[in-house]
Amino acid sequence: MTPPGAQRSHTDRAFERLYRRHVGEVYRYALAMLQHASDAEDVTRATFLNANRAYERGERPEKLQNSLLAIAHNVCRQRFRQASRKPTGVSLEKELAAAARSDDTPTAQDIGRALCQLAFSQRAALVMREIEGRSYAEIADVLQISVRGVETLLLRARSALREQLDGALTCAQAELAISRLVDGRLRRRGRRGLRAHERECAECATLAGRQRAQRAAWAGLATMPVPASLVSFCGSGDATAGRSELPSVAAGSSAGGTVARGRAVPSRKGGSVPRN
Repeated sequence: MTPPGAQRSHTDRAFERLYRRHVGEVYRYALAMLQHASDAEDVTRATFLNANRAYERGERPEKLQNSLLAIAHNVCRQRFRQASRKPTGVSLEKELAAAARSDDTPTAQDIGRALCQLAFSQRAALVMREIEGRSYAEIADVLQISVRGVETLLLRARSALREQLDGALTCAQAELAISRLVDGRLRRRGRRGLRAHERECAECATLAGRQRAQRAAWAGLATMPVPASLVSFCGSGDATAGRSELPSVAAGSSAGGTVARGRAVPSRKGGSVPRN
C-alpha cells in the first residue's frame, strides 16, 4: 500500500507537470481578456488553485484544456462584473505589442484597446478563436452555448471589433472631432469614436473637458446683463445724475423723426429732430 505522503507527493508532481504544460495558454487568455499583466497573473493563480483542489479530490476532466479555460473564463468574468466600469485601454505586454506593421494595419496594441470596448462574451469568443485557436465546439463548451450560437457571437464580435478599429482616432483627429462636437457638427459615429479615444488618451480627454468649459463660458458672456447705466439711452434716475441728457431713440421717434449720428433727420411728417 502506498503511504499517504508518497501518494500526495505523486499528485503534486503530476499537477506540476499539468501546470507547466498549460500555464502559458491560461495566462495569455487572461491577459487578452483583462489587458493588465497583474490581473492576468492573479487569474492564472486562481485558475490553477481551483483546478488543484479538484485534482486533489480525484477529478480528472475528459477535456482538461477546456476545463482550465472554463475556470479562467469564470474568474475573468467575476473580475469584469466587479469592476465599476470596463477596463480602460491599457496596452498589451511589450513583447506582444512589438509587432508593429504599416500605419494602416492594426497592431497588437490597437486590437487590445479595441477588445476593451467589446462585450465580455464577444471578447471571450474572439480571444479563444483568434489567440487560442480553439474550435467552435470547444468555444461552445466553455461558454455553454450552441455551436450555432458561437458562429453568431463571432460574427457580431468581429463586426464590433472592426467598427472599433475603423473608428480609432489619432490625437490630431480627436482635436478636430472635439472642435466639431462643441459646434454641434459631429455625427453619432464620430462621437462614439471620440469617446473611445478619450478613454485611451487622458490628454485629449482633458482638452475635451476644457473645450466644453470654454463653450459654457462663451454662453455666459452671451447672456451678460446690461449695466443699469446703459438701460436707457438718455439716462434716468440717480445712475445718470450729472450727465448730459441725450435724446433716446424712443424720444426721437415720438418727435416724428430718428437720431442719426447727432444730426437732425427730417421726419416723414415734415418735422425734424433737434441736434444734440
